[in-house]
Amino acid sequence: MIREVSDALIDVIHTATPDLGEWVEISSLSAADQAPTANKASLALIAVEPHPHMLNRPLVEGVAGLVRAPLHLKLRYLITYTGPHDEAQTRIARIVQAFHSTPIVDGTTLQPPLSDEVDSIAIRMLTPTADERNQVWGALGRPARLALFYEVDVAPVPVRELEGAGRIRAHEVRYVGAP
Repeated sequence: MIREVSDALIDVIHTATPDLGEWVEISSLSAADQAPTANKASLALIAVEPHPHMLNRPLVEGVAGLVRAPLHLKLRYLITYTGPHDEAQTRIARIVQAFHSTPIVDGTTLQPPLSDEVDSIAIRMLTPTADERNQVWGALGRPARLALFYEVDVAPVPVRELEGAGRIRAHEVRYVGAP
């Protein structure tokens, strides 16, 4: 489901900026990988963490019986534009406008299989400190660029069903004769 969330973010941007065509792509931004495409925005997933309010949910009914509930995640993204700096400012502003206008993407806008799993995803801009931004760019092995940082939740990760706990159909207590 992680890739589906990334695709949903790109859909939000492209829907809000039809005049720019297909100008956002998924990229790792790592120096070890291919350089980002010139004159395109790069959407890079930089962190994945469990959603703190969705932990320890009760068991759910699965094919094989009761299984753990899907794990819900918070995803952190870095978005930057590779091109002239003045154009980067313009494109970054368009992304901010798109996400500010659509902070919650509801299930009717999401594509399957994501729309089958969640009612909506929430998009929030983050404000990392200068130190945190430097750490991210340093970890990527690239010089820092004008960039946006966003957090998205909820991305469900379904349980791989090996076997379930089953259902209790009858409960019987037998006592052994006691004096």
